[in-house]
Amino acid sequence: MKRLIYLFAGVMAAGTCLTSCLDSDDPYKSEKDWREHNDAWLAAKEAETDAQGHHVYERIGCDWDINGYVLMKWHNDRTLTQKELSPISSSTVDVKYEMQNVDSLMIDNSYSRTSPADSIYRTRLNKTISGWVIGLTQMHVGDSVTMIVPYSQGYGNAAYNSVRAYSNLVYHIKLTGIPGYQTEVK
Repeated sequence: MKRLIYLFAGVMAAGTCLTSCLDSDDPYKSEKDWREHNDAWLAAKEAETDAQGHHVYERIGCDWDINGYVLMKWHNDRTLTQKELSPISSSTVDVKYEMQNVDSLMIDNSYSRTSPADSIYRTRLNKTISGWVIGLTQMHVGDSVTMIVPYSQGYGNAAYNSVRAYSNLVYHIKLTGIPGYQTEVK
């Protein structure tokens, strides 16, 4: 009997989600439309230039995945942080962050978290999406960036919580510390 109840609840939830998804004002009703929108948006961001003709975002690759990369824009003077430590893939890091999709919809942030303190999110870098590993290993404690993670370095073709499949992710991140190695920067 319990199995029947769970099956019925699952069917009802799936039907409700399908109905609400189809009735929403979402202009990208199909997964294919959303993917194409994300592909075009990412290409535009990669090509974006400033008034002097310089790329706004730097393409950062990695040694362990020939196709893996993120786009990064630093918001601080990197010469002031270059002597600070940088995490490696197995480091625990403390960051403050906001995560949005390509339509600027806020998906997640560390500011609503209460542990450990001061809106800081603590995680082991190699337990995160590969885009974080690529980007954060290029940062030094104190750096603040906008990092664009292509969906191939994020959640790929799978939905995850509030993140739709094929979603490029835009992070605003400040690396505040590498616990166990250095005093944190607020």
